[in-house]
Amino acid sequence: MARPRHLQIQVAAILRTTWFLVFLRSSSAAAVPALRSPPSPPAAPGGTLCIPRERDALLGFKAGLTDPSNYLSSWRGEVDCCRWAVVECSNRTGHVVKLQVRTHTNSKGELVPGTTIGGEISSSLLTLRHLKHLDLSSNNFGGRPIPEFIGGLGSLTHLLLANSYFGGRMPPHLGNLSSLLVLDLYDYYQPHNCYSPSLTWVSRLQKLRHLAMSGVDLSAAVDWAHAVNMLPSLVLLELVSCGLRNTMPLPFRSNLTSLVTLHLESNSFNSSFGANYLAWDLPALQHFYMDSCGIEGSIPDAVGNLTSIQTLSLSRNNFGMVPWSLKKLKKLKFLNLGENFIGGAIQDLLHRLPTDDLQQLYLYQNNFTGSLPDWLEQFSSLSILWLRNNKLSGEIPISMRELANLKDLRLDSNNLHGTITEEHFRNLTSLQVLWISNNSLTILVDNTWNPPFKLTSAGFRSCILGPHFPTWISQPTLDILDIANTSIHDSIPIEFWMAMHNVQVLELSENRFVGRLPPFSIFGALEVVVLDISSNHLDGPISTLPKNLVYLDLSRNNLSGPLPSDIGAPTVETLMLFQNYFSGTIPCSLFELQQLKFLDLSDNLLNGTLPNCPESPKTSNITMLNLNSNDISGVFPSFLKRCKELKFLDLAYNKFSGRLPTWIGSKLPYLAILRLRSNMFSGGIPLKITKMNRLQYLDIASNNISGKIPLSLGSLIAMADTPNQQDALSQYVQIQLPSSGTVGATNSDSFWVITKGRRLEYTTGINYMVNIDLSSNRLTGHIPEEIGMLVALKNLNLSWNHLSSKMPQTIGELRAVESLDLSHNELSGEIPTSLAHLTSLARLNLSYNNLTGSIPSGNQLQILDDPASIYIGNPSLCGPPISRKCWGTETSPRAPEDEHEGMSDALSLYLGVGTGLVAGLWIVFCGFLFKRNWRIRWFLFTDRVYDWVYLQVELRWASLARNKSIGAG
Repeated sequence: MARPRHLQIQVAAILRTTWFLVFLRSSSAAAVPALRSPPSPPAAPGGTLCIPRERDALLGFKAGLTDPSNYLSSWRGEVDCCRWAVVECSNRTGHVVKLQVRTHTNSKGELVPGTTIGGEISSSLLTLRHLKHLDLSSNNFGGRPIPEFIGGLGSLTHLLLANSYFGGRMPPHLGNLSSLLVLDLYDYYQPHNCYSPSLTWVSRLQKLRHLAMSGVDLSAAVDWAHAVNMLPSLVLLELVSCGLRNTMPLPFRSNLTSLVTLHLESNSFNSSFGANYLAWDLPALQHFYMDSCGIEGSIPDAVGNLTSIQTLSLSRNNFGMVPWSLKKLKKLKFLNLGENFIGGAIQDLLHRLPTDDLQQLYLYQNNFTGSLPDWLEQFSSLSILWLRNNKLSGEIPISMRELANLKDLRLDSNNLHGTITEEHFRNLTSLQVLWISNNSLTILVDNTWNPPFKLTSAGFRSCILGPHFPTWISQPTLDILDIANTSIHDSIPIEFWMAMHNVQVLELSENRFVGRLPPFSIFGALEVVVLDISSNHLDGPISTLPKNLVYLDLSRNNLSGPLPSDIGAPTVETLMLFQNYFSGTIPCSLFELQQLKFLDLSDNLLNGTLPNCPESPKTSNITMLNLNSNDISGVFPSFLKRCKELKFLDLAYNKFSGRLPTWIGSKLPYLAILRLRSNMFSGGIPLKITKMNRLQYLDIASNNISGKIPLSLGSLIAMADTPNQQDALSQYVQIQLPSSGTVGATNSDSFWVITKGRRLEYTTGINYMVNIDLSSNRLTGHIPEEIGMLVALKNLNLSWNHLSSKMPQTIGELRAVESLDLSHNELSGEIPTSLAHLTSLARLNLSYNNLTGSIPSGNQLQILDDPASIYIGNPSLCGPPISRKCWGTETSPRAPEDEHEGMSDALSLYLGVGTGLVAGLWIVFCGFLFKRNWRIRWFLFTDRVYDWVYLQVELRWASLARNKSIGAG
């Protein structure tokens, strides 16, 4: 036996030596190419080698994917798969246990188009029988359904498929993953792309601790509450925006004894809470979110059962009352009841809240009244207090200074009044956010005051800070500052601009600031994104703009000089420079701004021609261009061919000339407002203009336009439909601030319209203005019948032309028209009776034409102002309201509807007499029919009358005969 054992020892030694040499050779061979290629991913823990069949499975999985950014570039057959990116193997067995294939997002957490992983998920993953963690989040699978075979990965403990653009039905096979601890199917980017008609399959996941299905359509899953109630280990439940309904009774008893966090926001429950609501029976619940669920009525007293609750968020519902039981929630740190209908005295509500640990309190946008209490120091832990948009009154109590931990205070948009002094802020050393805008408050502090806080966001709009500039506000920590309309009448100190170097949003409008903007060395170095200094008294030129600027409003000042040739601000989207004194030509640099959408240079002294700007981008994002009321000349700007997104174009009150281009209809497909009035344009109206489907405001008045009105005018579709908020003109500048709401909202700020015989200024509702004004030109021919198709038209002005022939009968179809002016033309024939159909008409002018016949009458026509002047200059017209009567009739023809709605006085008289006569005869006839005595007496009476009459006639005749014979003799 010794010999064979000695042989075994030798064989074992040889095998060990051979394995070592092979390992050494393979290691050397692998090291050579590593000198010539990018470094490989880090080695798997312990130098583990992956199993070949699992490597092949991963390669098969990769083959089905699209990977435009090569995230999986390390997945190569010659490399150990345990060293591949996003793959993790077991140290002990070498099996793949974790696969995390997710696309990187940008700084905002958004997917970047063209970089996301997509394609098909291969069933080769089933080979990975030891896979515990599968993460395919933040990809783009193009709406494909989640593969059913994933339910066969029996070892999975973590399955994360969030935000990957899956679609279709959620496979119930996922209920087979009995070891699952975390299931994340959250869909933020495409909510309701996936759906599940039932959640019965979820109830089989008994070990589940984390369930996130937000964005999955569960509107048909009436069993949702019972299904999740079967998960005793559940710690976190997220069902945000799932379309949940209260369509079934809730579980009698809750099994969710471990549930800590519950998210049910944005579901349309649209009901009241009820005292036995599922949430009130969750003993471990610490965080409860139920915002935007349409919950009505009062918050029940049962909320006091949540003794472990730390976060309670019930905003954007319809609650009306808050129970006293909230006082029991001693651990409550976060309470959000904003945007409800809770009313009553604010002091009463604060009495109902726990005071010990409450750190964040949101009561904004409710109906709270009364004054703030002077015992606010009881909320000593409070760091955030939002009471904006209520009906609070009175003064801000001095006890506010005792909230030493306060970081964020928002009292804006109330009815507060009084004076705020330095004493209010003495102990508020932690204060970072302060908003008291839109109150009647006066800030009265020493100009040398050094506040104890460093603000990052502040709003004092419509309070009184002036008349001197409040130097204490010059805090370099500010990101957002709003001191608009604060009664400051002073220059802006250079120190303020230097302190605002890092500010992002700066609102200085509606004051009386004087002086000049700072030099470029300071102004151009600002990091500001939104800057509004409109409606002040600033003068002098402007320099190159700050590089990060997106929104700039310098309108309604006294700024002058040429516009800078280098405008700077490559990302600017909005430039409002109207109502200043800028002169010279418009530089190309303005039209080379690729992000520019809104440009308003109206009411300045600009002149010269518009440049063609050959170096500007081939396409422009300009949505609004307003050059109204300048001195600009030349032909219609050809660079507008590149502005395919243009919706608002105003070139009125300039010196443009030449013909209107035929390309205007094809190159500007989204144009909704076109104002070219008071220029020197000539030629005819291009037919292509009438093909513009979105045009709803056309004003080419006071030019030299000739020819006929196109018959295709009725093709202006936008004038045949009533505009709404989704139409072309509703999308104007809206820049939302995190604290103050809208800072910039402009539609050229105001919009002058010639309508109803006056020049009216519209500051709102432009998207509802539907207008055609072709007045003061040299148009000839007739008014086309097709104009009656423009039923949404509110203003039609064709006056001061050479239009002839009859007025079209279809003009009565313009039921929305409020102003109609056809004066100073050569129209003939009768006025259409359909004109009386215009029930919205407020102004009518048909003067100085050749109209004939009678003037139609109607209720609306009779209430117009100065009716006689409407028809003056038409000598052949007759009838009211003018004094000339129509020949052969005392009355003028009525409108068709009047002939049916009423009748003449004569006809009324005849009908009354006839009706009375018939009724009287019928009464007499009925009396004779039923009363025999009446008949006998009546006939006796008639016989006697007849005999008497006959006797009288005979006697009279005999007497006449006798007298005649005597006379003859």
